[in-house]
Amino acid sequence: MLCRAHLGDIRDQYRLFKDINVTVVAITFSSPAEASKLAQELVLPFPLVSDSQKKAYKVFELGSAQWKDFLLPKVLWKFMGRILTGWLPSLGYSKDDLFQLGGDFVVDAKGEVVYAFKSSSPADRPTIQFLLDQLQKARASEN
Repeated sequence: MLCRAHLGDIRDQYRLFKDINVTVVAITFSSPAEASKLAQELVLPFPLVSDSQKKAYKVFELGSAQWKDFLLPKVLWKFMGRILTGWLPSLGYSKDDLFQLGGDFVVDAKGEVVYAFKSSSPADRPTIQFLLDQLQKARASEN
């Protein structure tokens, strides 16, 4: 749902990631066929990798939402804000887990996670600028 909007945000600002020579990879728990379809629908310029067994979600300790979480004011506000800007929510594909929370991770050149953002609600995602700032900090600490 909002993870699709977040992927769209990253797509729309992808040039900023490329400008600083960063590789973007998105992971979905959808099947490989559904991941391919979603990548085409969203016209993603970066890979969308299928993890239908949710192994990465478990490794990164990403939690699950509950029905009540969708009714939190900040979640409703985020949904309304997105809708007002033209985004329409989608229930996704047949086997999508609407309750699975996502995350954003910055991994350095050595393969170490140097920043982890674990969503605490369906609407909880960092801004693109915040992610870019974390990438710059990771780069600075490598030097």
